[in-house]
Amino acid sequence: MRRPALRLLALSLCLTLGLSAGAALAASPEWESPVISHKTDKPFFDASKLHAVVLGPAPVEGSRQDKDDVAAVLARQQVDAARREQAELDAKWLYDRFAEAFGRPITREKAPLLVALLNRAEKQVSGPAFAAKPLYARLRPHQRLALQNVCGRSSGSQPDPDSQQRTSYPSGHSAYGWTAALVLARVAPERAPALLQRAAEYGESRVICGMHFPSDIEAGRTLATAVVAQLDGLPEFQSALEAVKTELAASR
Repeated sequence: MRRPALRLLALSLCLTLGLSAGAALAASPEWESPVISHKTDKPFFDASKLHAVVLGPAPVEGSRQDKDDVAAVLARQQVDAARREQAELDAKWLYDRFAEAFGRPITREKAPLLVALLNRAEKQVSGPAFAAKPLYARLRPHQRLALQNVCGRSSGSQPDPDSQQRTSYPSGHSAYGWTAALVLARVAPERAPALLQRAAEYGESRVICGMHFPSDIEAGRTLATAVVAQLDGLPEFQSALEAVKTELAASR
């Protein structure tokens, strides 16, 4: 079997296993509430190779950066109950988690053009994010470490070095969160500080959950930044952005 076919098979296996009870919140968040299928959403451009351009390899296990990653995950096991609950909710949802920072609901009912723009941007970043996962095949923290608290589980975790779910790098949640924040900040620049702070917390939630290392979060942010930077140069994206601003101004 040729290498591209092997990668596709590995990705399919990872996605299937990621929905199992053992890794319930390792799968992608639901973008919208209520849940809507996004199979028909089309990205603005072909970003299938972008991860190979903007991402370096994942830290080598046992390296200094990897040890720092491990130490950060273990330290974030000690957060209080409120922050852990926030992390659990961040694992499940996307747009709802940014509504407060944005200052208004992010729903099809209230802002259909905004949601359509976000969906296309998120579809844009999802391609390279999920293409990169089987390429780097990094174990998640809960697969490497004995953790007391793991999102989506009533008990902790034990090391599983033989796991086939090697999908830690880059973080899809982080890529989605940063994409949402960057697009929303272009819609409402006055909200940018709050949105970017929320995106930082959204990414950190994955460390608290035991699902990602900090370098995975950084890689997701790098990928999202590269995607939105390219979107900025597309007339189609700018036109959609202006339509969203008009929609929101009319609804006020």
